[in-house]
Order: sequence, then structure tokens, then C-alpha cells
Amino acid sequence: MNIVRITTRIYPDSGGPAIYAFMLSKYVSGKDFRIFNISSRSEQIYKKKEIINRYFTIYYLPTTVPTKNDSISKKIKFVLMFIIFSLKKILKLHRKYRIDLIHCDNPSITGFIALLFNYLFKIPFIYTQHGLDSPYKLDYLLELRSINRRSIYHIIISRKMRLYFEKNNADTKKLIWIPNGIELGKFFHVRNNKEKSRIIKELGLSKIINVDDFVIIYIGYMVFLQKVKGMIDFLHGLNSFLAHLNENERKKIKLLYIGDGLYSNLLKNEIRELNLKSNVFLLGKKKKVENFYAISDLCALTSHIEGFPTVVLESIASGVPCIATDVGEVREILDKNLLVSVGNHEEIAELLKKLFNDKEWGKELVKNSLELVKRFDWINVANTIKKIYYNIKSKKGYIP
Repeated sequence: MNIVRITTRIYPDSGGPAIYAFMLSKYVSGKDFRIFNISSRSEQIYKKKEIINRYFTIYYLPTTVPTKNDSISKKIKFVLMFIIFSLKKILKLHRKYRIDLIHCDNPSITGFIALLFNYLFKIPFIYTQHGLDSPYKLDYLLELRSINRRSIYHIIISRKMRLYFEKNNADTKKLIWIPNGIELGKFFHVRNNKEKSRIIKELGLSKIINVDDFVIIYIGYMVFLQKVKGMIDFLHGLNSFLAHLNENERKKIKLLYIGDGLYSNLLKNEIRELNLKSNVFLLGKKKKVENFYAISDLCALTSHIEGFPTVVLESIASGVPCIATDVGEVREILDKNLLVSVGNHEEIAELLKKLFNDKEWGKELVKNSLELVKRFDWINVANTIKKIYYNIKSKKGYIP
């Protein structure tokens, strides 16, 4: 079965959907499924094509995804260029291999391309919805109407998204919950201070972190206001927690924010207002985040909105407790004792205190959470997708 996957981003580009696209293609590809992934280039990629394995090839389009700060004209130009180059590439692939299925990941421009091929060549398609936080109404209109109506399946990564589709009278019979996954073997934690010291140096953090510091990391892209509000909530919870420590203890608490985006200045201003410059550091975008988890004692993700956050999976796989808000599917992958209410600074401060004072309790919570996380190994997630592909294959030619 020849499958085209259309994504605006793909790993090593940043973000959960980019990793999701790459990992699914990697683990699903095989003798039964040949995957051709069409995507924009990231900043690190200049090649036109990359063969990942015998059955999985990535074709990079001569486009890069615009940032939130780019002009409207640049964003429109990207959309047009992405559509044109995608159409040309899929046509070439269809002539050569005969495409059986298109699987696209939002935003809706990927679904629009799939719609065109569905109308022209009767090629069935699947659409994966990673979130409901697009700033553009056109995305929702296309997804709720044309894309949802013509797709065979509409995959959602959080079951709470179903309420949105029900409210807007979409076809909910097509909705399938398939969450994010994780490569469990990729993540680790330092075994001693010698290893911790080495990684701190490799990451270039020696000027801000000592080997005996209590390190907290918060990984998130600051492009959505609701997520940055959660980062600020954690900042206030941390400030309350620090107020109950003595001077020597306060000096050893280091919070590292990893990520960047349109609303990063809000976080910078709050750090300055709370006078936390000696405890909190904004590091921007970073590669090899597994090394940051490895030297951390605690992770946080106190967003106001989430779907199925990979940060929580990665934290637990690294042996690091994660304080998280009870949103999206977080409860599926985290011990309930690590959950806090949205916007509740006091709960954040209290849980910080407990985890700081009782490291063994934190390890027990990680152990409990790991049993939940193991279900979402990429192999298991990919097997679910394979079953869907096999079902479509058995009904070849079916158009909804």
C-alpha cells in the first residue's frame, strides 16, 4: 500500500506534530506500507529528499513555515507555495507508484490538498487533528465541513476534542482517538553527580547551574497565550515556594524555560517583576531535550490547554516527576498526585514543597506514572494506525 503523508513540519523541526509525523511514518513503514512524507524544510534541512529506510522517504518542499511574527503576505505566500509544490510532488508520486491513501496532519492546508486529490483521483484520505488552537477561522471551517465530510477517518489526539465536533454538528462517527507516542529507550537520567556535571558542561550551562542544584525544567512553545499563562502560573507558584526556603536553599533552585514564541516577552516581564533572575532562565529553543531531562529533578507543564502532551511522556520516561494541570489527556499518563488545578498558584507551591522535601515520594509517583506511559510507546501507537490502514486497504475504492 502506497501512502502519502502531508505535514507542514517534520522532525527535526520542533513541535509535537513534527515529531508525531516522523515517528508514525518510521514505525508504520514496512513491506505492507510504503510511506512518502511531504513536508516543508526546517532551518536545519537543505536537501530535497531523505531516505529514512527502505519504505520511508521524506520529500522536502522549497518552503519554510512562517513564524507568528511574519507578515500576512508572507503567510499567504507560504500557503500558496505549499499547496502548489505539494500538488506537483504528489502527482509525480501518483504517476510512478499509484497512491492508495493520503494521510495529512493539520493545519487545514494539508487537508485541502487531500480534498483535491480525493475529488480528482478518488484517493481516500485521513486527517489528524493535533489541536484546536489555530488563530485562523478558515482552519476550523475547512476541518468541520469539507475535510470532516470527505475524510474516511478524522483522528484526534485528545478525546476531549470530541465535544468540539459534537457542538459544531460534525460527523463524530469518523473520530478516532490516537494519542502521541514516545520512544522510551531514548530518554534517561544521570546516575551520579559526575554524569550530571559532564552533561551540564556539554549543554553550556555551567555558568548558571551547579551540580548540587535542584533543577526544574519547563518545555513549551510560547506561541499560544493560554500556554504562556500556564508558564506564568508556575512562576508564581515557584515564587511562593521560594519564600518558605532559607537563603542557601533558594540559591540552589533553578528553573529552566526551554522554548520561544510570540508571547515570550510576557514571561520575561513576569520574571523581572518577581525579581527571579537568579533562579529562572529562558534558554530559547534547544535540541536534544533528553539531555535536559537527564539533569533535572522536576518538570512542569501547567498549561491552561493541552491535548496529549509529549512533555509529560518524556519527563516520566526520563525518571523525572512532572507537575501538570489536569487538562486534555494528562490524567491518562500521570499519577493523580502530580496534578494541579488550572491557575492555582497555591497548589503548585504546595506540590513543589512536597517533591522538594521528599525525593523518594517523587520517585514512587514516577514509577506509577511509567506504567501508564508504557502504553504509548510508538510501537503500540503505530500498530493502531496499521490496523486503520489495513481496514482502508480492504475497502479500497471506498469514498465517503
